[in-house]
Amino acid sequence: MKKYLVILFFGIFTTLQITSAQNRFQMGLIGGLNFSELEGKAITDYYGINAGLLGNIKLTENKQIGIELLYSQNGEYLLPIYPPANYGTIQLNHIEIPVHVDWLIKKEKTDTDYTGQLQLGIAYSKLLNHYIEDDMGINLTDQVLFKDTDAIVVQGGLSYFFADQVGLNLRASHSLNKALFWSLSARIVYLL
Repeated sequence: MKKYLVILFFGIFTTLQITSAQNRFQMGLIGGLNFSELEGKAITDYYGINAGLLGNIKLTENKQIGIELLYSQNGEYLLPIYPPANYGTIQLNHIEIPVHVDWLIKKEKTDTDYTGQLQLGIAYSKLLNHYIEDDMGINLTDQVLFKDTDAIVVQGGLSYFFADQVGLNLRASHSLNKALFWSLSARIVYLL
């Protein structure tokens, strides 16, 4: 009988620990688009994929830390050494690793689930490769060079969860290079 009680106690304790860890840690998927200016015309002229994985660790009832691993296109994070006079097609492919603090928002204080998040953070971005044409369709990829291939980016965002596990995230990103403009992202978040 003692053996069964020990096994039962161990089973209950393990289940509580796993449940507690699951409530503190979340994983998810992110998919959407980046929107960038890249040449000084309009913020939505250039767009590309922004997709990857996310993990959140809940610190308190209304705060968490999040980290993401993203494949990101056309974020305006780097300045070319010799930009072309007139851009046509541009594809800047980055790996991006954002880390952010999230303030969780509930509709009512008595709610157990949050419906929104305010995010503030920083990201590391590494340019993997690029493809650039001018407005005449001439390939300029080998002529447009970047002095640096990595950047530090400050980010702020807002998420709204319209279902328990599904939400919309809007984010603004700005490279620490002050000569560059803001990039915007609109993404769907799916928490596993």
